[in-house]
Amino acid sequence: MAESKKYPHGDHRKRVRDAFRKTGADKMPDRSLVELLLFYAIPRKDTNGIAGALLEKYGSLAGILNAPYDELEKTEGMGESSALLLSVLPEIAKRYTNNSAPVVAFPDSSELTDFIRDKLSGKENETLLMICLDPAGNAINCRIIAQGSSTGVTANKRDILEFAFSCDADSVIIAHNHPNGEPAPSREDIELTKEISRLLGETGIKLRDHIIIGTGGSLSLASTANFRGLFTL
Repeated sequence: MAESKKYPHGDHRKRVRDAFRKTGADKMPDRSLVELLLFYAIPRKDTNGIAGALLEKYGSLAGILNAPYDELEKTEGMGESSALLLSVLPEIAKRYTNNSAPVVAFPDSSELTDFIRDKLSGKENETLLMICLDPAGNAINCRIIAQGSSTGVTANKRDILEFAFSCDADSVIIAHNHPNGEPAPSREDIELTKEISRLLGETGIKLRDHIIIGTGGSLSLASTANFRGLFTL
């Protein structure tokens, strides 16, 4: 007997699954993705309302997945299985990232800059990229950590530390773009660099550089005399 004949939400579940098969996760809203996950822990109940309540409480898919298990389990409509499913996903993602990310060597600064420029290409707002390095200086993995406005970007401390720890990083390079201007650092850029350097330093992880990509070129703060002291070279 078809799923839609067994209970009234079968057709909706099929549409959500079909949307994922057709477009992947990138074009699906957070609510639909949370719904889809909950299908496999709550088999015979409407999960749309539960997904909405979780998003209202935690703000985003990332917020839900980072929430403590005990809090998730207490959310109305949830339970042990659904809370465990959501809690285990970030841990699985970390292992997948560590096991699948290729190690990339950058023989010179121009290759590193080209790599960063490619990752930030087409970004209309300032976007912060983080590259984790092994003790030999090879790139283990990179990730966009934050996206801001056309004139600035800030970063979540927890996101920075979690990514660095998940990669077992020895050191880190951060980079961001100036989509509408030159790569000269703003006062906010310098403060962001100081904050991240201090944050990583408290855990023994070194900040190697902060590279700014502008419309007219790029700038390595670690190679600039005025800012060299912010980095461990």
